[in-house]
Amino acid sequence: MRLAGQIIFVAVLSIGGLLSAQSGDAKSSTTSVNGNHDKADRDKVDRDKADQQTDPGLKASTRTFANPKKDAKAKAPFSVTPEREAAVMTFVQRNHAELAELLGYLKTSQPEEYERAIKEIFRTTERLNLIQDRDPLQYELEVAAWTAQSRVQLLAARLKMGSSDELLKQLREGLKTQNEAKIAVLKHERQKVADRLSKIDSDIARFDGDREKVVDRQLQLLTRTAGEGRSGKLGAKNAAKQAKKNAVPPAIKPTNQ
Repeated sequence: MRLAGQIIFVAVLSIGGLLSAQSGDAKSSTTSVNGNHDKADRDKVDRDKADQQTDPGLKASTRTFANPKKDAKAKAPFSVTPEREAAVMTFVQRNHAELAELLGYLKTSQPEEYERAIKEIFRTTERLNLIQDRDPLQYELEVAAWTAQSRVQLLAARLKMGSSDELLKQLREGLKTQNEAKIAVLKHERQKVADRLSKIDSDIARFDGDREKVVDRQLQLLTRTAGEGRSGKLGAKNAAKQAKKNAVPPAIKPTNQ
């Protein structure tokens, strides 16, 4: 029983580092394919949005396109609300029940560490929710990668308390699952990059093959738009003049003799 408590304690102390490492790996795994700057920018925006939604008190240096005037104003720090705590526990119970048990232990034994862990996981869930809005399949792959790495980290925490053949076997299988999950994310990213490149190639071919036709269509569109704008102004002007002509003059009252 005492050994079990020690294992839980070591695992609990690893939660904070685990969540930070997961967040960093999830970010890097989605930006490492062909140096895709567009994807990296979108993920940076996602992270900034999630941080701004969960932690209004973040410093300007941690944001993208920070506004010095707005950041200069003091804001309330990010706090753990019952709603956020419930969202975190729902996410963890669904994707890594063992971690939920550790969080329960942490809540009663080390409330400050528990609050820090809830904040970290909540930021992770917010970032994942932003991904889900844009790409549901990537969301599922990212969650699977998060779960796999979470399990590996907890097994590694147990390893610090003592090694065994069974534990090493579990850790080896966990590492295989973690790597497979990362590969799945990268393959999905590669497919999205390939689709994007195919679309770009198609656009280049269209513009390059029908240059004169493209210019003619653009010219027609611009001249038609300009003509409609002029006719609209003239029509409004003529209507105003006609209304002025048709206006009935006010009746002249007879003067009393």
